[in-house]
Amino acid sequence: ESSFHPKKVLVLSKITRYEFEKHKHPKFDDEQLQVMKMFQLRRRGTDYYQMLSKHRVHCNYLQTIQEELEWVCCLRKAGMESRVVQRFDYTEELIDWADVVMTAGGDGTFLRAASRIHGRNKPVIGINTDPQGWLYRQRIRITLTGDPQARIGDSFELYDHEINTLPTTLRRLDTYPTRSSLSCHENEQSAAKIHHEHTVSSLTNEAKEQNRPLSERISIQLPVLALNEVFIGESLSSRVSYYEIQIDDGKMTKQKSSGIAICTGTGSTSWYFNINKLTEQCVSELLQITSDRCGVKLPIDDKRVVSEICAKFNEQLIFKPDLFRMAYTVRDPIFNATFPSTTPRGLAEKIRVKSRGYDAHLVIDGGVSYRFNDGTEALVEMHDEDALRTVVFR
Repeated sequence: ESSFHPKKVLVLSKITRYEFEKHKHPKFDDEQLQVMKMFQLRRRGTDYYQMLSKHRVHCNYLQTIQEELEWVCCLRKAGMESRVVQRFDYTEELIDWADVVMTAGGDGTFLRAASRIHGRNKPVIGINTDPQGWLYRQRIRITLTGDPQARIGDSFELYDHEINTLPTTLRRLDTYPTRSSLSCHENEQSAAKIHHEHTVSSLTNEAKEQNRPLSERISIQLPVLALNEVFIGESLSSRVSYYEIQIDDGKMTKQKSSGIAICTGTGSTSWYFNINKLTEQCVSELLQITSDRCGVKLPIDDKRVVSEICAKFNEQLIFKPDLFRMAYTVRDPIFNATFPSTTPRGLAEKIRVKSRGYDAHLVIDGGVSYRFNDGTEALVEMHDEDALRTVVFR
């Protein structure tokens, strides 16, 4: 049987909530942070001591991992070297240096580690310090095409977005005042102004986009891969997302909805599943309608039958993590005379989406967000060489 003897191990540790709070207030010592946070967190229904306890549990796990790596190195005289970093220090240079990447944290830490690894020959080992488990296998590659002036390759991590709480639309405009001097009413007026300006110019932009020479547009393969899902939609969830979509080699179709979620088999048990799952209430009501409409007697009041039907449907939403297909679902699609009815979910090998939005984003695994505004095009697909190598313990 094949064996693996790594010489260089990179450990990516999660940032605990306690460390996150300290990062936001670097001038506070532990005692000052405790006094301030006990008051603030209590107002938000969070227990400071529980937060500190979870931080210590994580640190103990991390210390154990480091001690085990040192023990293996000494026992086998393997000359193995290990380094521990957090997300801010998780660089391409260190990834190239390592033979294997280990994560100490939860699924989010594992997803972050996996998204930066571009081959199938570098294993990722997840150790959940909470603990529960880890994810793996097929991943999604995204290529963006658009106007170079639109800065289509720019991104920000949602963690950083939490630190700077100014709305994304306003943060990109240097002419706007800071959040401290901007009231909620002014926020709404600013957003409304931006929306009006975009609405007035959208048809003009669309015409320009169609006439723009291909040589003026650039294509960028994003540096991160999606292990769970890709979401495309407007930043403000209450605003309708407008785009064109093509499934495999089908026709490009204009569509409005609350956004699109595209997932791997690994992600099919998560957000995609919860968007599409049926409830027992829905099944029961559908059976009642079917019974009345067709004049047949159905076991509407049999909770066991209703539960089995519900479970059977929901089980079919999940597929294997190594399946070379993506599942997509359109959230809250709008169907009318302008936007004809299409299949709201299905499987695909390739999906192309062209944005008609004005504050839209493409979000990978809930952690990294890319601008995806009017005229930008995303090609979402799988490649065999992008599959994440797994480690099996026997």
